[in-house]
Amino acid sequence: MEKIKAAVQTFVEDINSEDSATIEVFGQATNWLFSLILFLGVPFLTFVIFQFITLI
Repeated sequence: MEKIKAAVQTFVEDINSEDSATIEVFGQATNWLFSLILFLGVPFLTFVIFQFITLI
């Protein structure tokens, strides 16, 4: 129980610090997911527009 308490305390101190490693990791993950959505979304949007044009 003490190990869990120490781990949580370390996590809370990291989150509250000015240069938090945890927040940095979540920021990088968010940037990566946004890039992935753009990478996969642009071709899909192009496909949808092409299909819509062929209906006309």
